[in-house]
Amino acid sequence: MAERTYEPNILSNPLTWFGVWTPGGWRVHRKRWGRGDRREIRLRGDGRTTFFPAALHIGAPAGATWDDDLHLDDDPFTDGGIYPADPRVEYPPGRPRWAVSHTLLCHPIADHNLYTHQYTWDLETGDLRTHFRRHAECESARTAGLDGRTVRIAGVPISRAIESNRTWDLQCSAVRGVWNNPEKTGRNYYTRRLLRRMSTANGVYIRVPGGLPVVQCRGIWREPPRDDVAGKFDPATGLAIDPAAAAAAMEIPWDCPKISLIRPRYKRVHSAAYGAEVSLSAEEFGVVGESRVREIEERVGSRFEEGRVGFARDERAGRDDKGYRGYDPAHDLDDDGAITLFDVELARSHLGRRVRLNHYLGAYFGGDWLSTGVLLAPDHFGGQAVVADYEVGGGYNAEIGEIRLLNSPGRDAPVWVEYFHDSPAAAGGEILVHAYAERG
Repeated sequence: MAERTYEPNILSNPLTWFGVWTPGGWRVHRKRWGRGDRREIRLRGDGRTTFFPAALHIGAPAGATWDDDLHLDDDPFTDGGIYPADPRVEYPPGRPRWAVSHTLLCHPIADHNLYTHQYTWDLETGDLRTHFRRHAECESARTAGLDGRTVRIAGVPISRAIESNRTWDLQCSAVRGVWNNPEKTGRNYYTRRLLRRMSTANGVYIRVPGGLPVVQCRGIWREPPRDDVAGKFDPATGLAIDPAAAAAAMEIPWDCPKISLIRPRYKRVHSAAYGAEVSLSAEEFGVVGESRVREIEERVGSRFEEGRVGFARDERAGRDDKGYRGYDPAHDLDDDGAITLFDVELARSHLGRRVRLNHYLGAYFGGDWLSTGVLLAPDHFGGQAVVADYEVGGGYNAEIGEIRLLNSPGRDAPVWVEYFHDSPAAAGGEILVHAYAERG
């Protein structure tokens, strides 16, 4: 595969250019603003069908055109028309499946390759193919192989990345874990938590080495320009030799990384790349104060609801520097998909603690990359030294449903698995498609 570059999208002004990463490189086009008539197409599932030929051509007005570079500033599905006026699919109706950009950020595990499109289509034929993802929350299985390091599951194919209107053979966070008990407590045999020194590819993106899919990220911090981390990271791999000790040296809260997701004071600086002023963090340290506790306390009772997160909750765009209403993973300190009094008390136990500010605030990741929620360099120069706290999984063969473990509970051992797999719409289930026909 050719060397990937991450620059075309974010080195151009995102108000006038659109770009999306794919495993084959960036797809980029200049935004063409226009008007579109939205029409609803209703399809019916039968428990088997995932391919609906010419479905998008039903009800199209005569002479209508449809191009994938059209953007609408009044599009209720995206923030200010950031994304093109592609088809949007809801299944079941009322639960939007098109969670992108700032609507994506409030998923408990903000994996861009899992939580964006769950379907592909053909612009010319109007064909639609669905890849609805079913969450197997706890499936029993047994380990196999000579060393007990593989597990076969029932749901196939295990979900893979869909990006730029194409399904890719790229693993993502679809497999969440493998445990030796149905409560999914204790050791996760599928994942491994890492603290690693890395360099940014530009002002936002970080390529993750190692070839294993990212399953979760909890923090990205700037590495200090002094010697307090010397000898604490392996020079060849960048991995912390003793993660807790390395984190302590940098004032990173290894015991509770999300407590450092404190919104910083911002400064505005000119960016030649954007041709405008952009925001940078004006500070590298903060103190866990009463305001951090209050912002969690104000959201007690909110929980993750698929398709109703971030700005999509109210079907309107918002502001990055104001945060999001309702559920936000930055306030879900124990990662259980709900903000509870436990999160409040956990935050309160850290009152007065000085921490290095976490630049993962409002960010997300992909199969083999991480991102920050704020620019680390205004003109997107790479080479910014950072330390990231993230998890990787052992990987999987999507088609045969085989999961590879990083640790083993033994051969032929009972295990319980959490994962996502592609599934057709249920028999009698309605699929609601929103399609746009461009007005001249």
